[in-house]
Amino acid sequence: MIASMTGFGRSSGALSSRWFVAVTAKSVNHRYLEVSVRLPEFFWELEPLVRALASETFSRGKLDISIRVQRTQQPEYNVRINSQIANAVVPQLRAIADDIGISSTFSGSDLMRVPDLLQVEPVESEISDEEKEEITALIRDAFAQLMSMRIREGETLYNDITARLEHMRASQEQLASRRELVRDELLASYRARVADIAAAAGDVTIREDRLAQEVVLMVEKGDIAEELTRLTHHIEQTEKAINGKEPSGKKLDFLSQEMIREINTMGSKSRTADIRTLVVDLKTEVERIREQVQNVE
Repeated sequence: MIASMTGFGRSSGALSSRWFVAVTAKSVNHRYLEVSVRLPEFFWELEPLVRALASETFSRGKLDISIRVQRTQQPEYNVRINSQIANAVVPQLRAIADDIGISSTFSGSDLMRVPDLLQVEPVESEISDEEKEEITALIRDAFAQLMSMRIREGETLYNDITARLEHMRASQEQLASRRELVRDELLASYRARVADIAAAAGDVTIREDRLAQEVVLMVEKGDIAEELTRLTHHIEQTEKAINGKEPSGKKLDFLSQEMIREINTMGSKSRTADIRTLVVDLKTEVERIREQVQNVE
């Protein structure tokens, strides 16, 4: 069964006592699999893991994955005084105080006003194996929800494509049933044209066997039997593709192009209005199928 490339999934949960994570994943149409991952800086080491999970689950589509992290426990902090700034700024402040005749005693609050003198940085410990397992489970859950939505939309696409293929079969059968009539019409038309040309040219003798040979060749060129046979094959291959287990979006796109090619050839050979109407109907159905398969994985 085919699947769509459009979907959305979300999952959230606690990795441990220090982090709560929310994973969102959404996908839209794309010729290939393109994965975009957004992670907080202290989770960057998980990007290869996220991309590997995406490649395991999906084959096509533009996939956007966002992982938001909320701290549930304060980290340890590393407090450091920038001695270079202190050694450069404090003597100058004292010299200025002496020059203008004020006290050169500085309190701690005064020093805290010096930009970048005190540097406080959180000490981030590495992500544990248990936390990696938890975030892997959350990512898989979000992907499962996304895939479920893609499958549901794929069922809608499947029903629409199947109905259009059935309509195409009916139109194709009508074309096949009129094929002999078309051949007879072409034969009569070519004979009449030859007779008109001979009459216009005066007393011209045309051998009957030669005339029959040329007329048969012209009728064969206008016959649509080969196109009908190839179109039948393409329809059968399309039905197999949409009922298969493997991703078939690229194959379906190719088959729809091939069907349009055969239908266009039949249209160029058509001489009667009813045949042209059937050809236009076939082409319309294939164009709609082609639009639908652009969203098939």
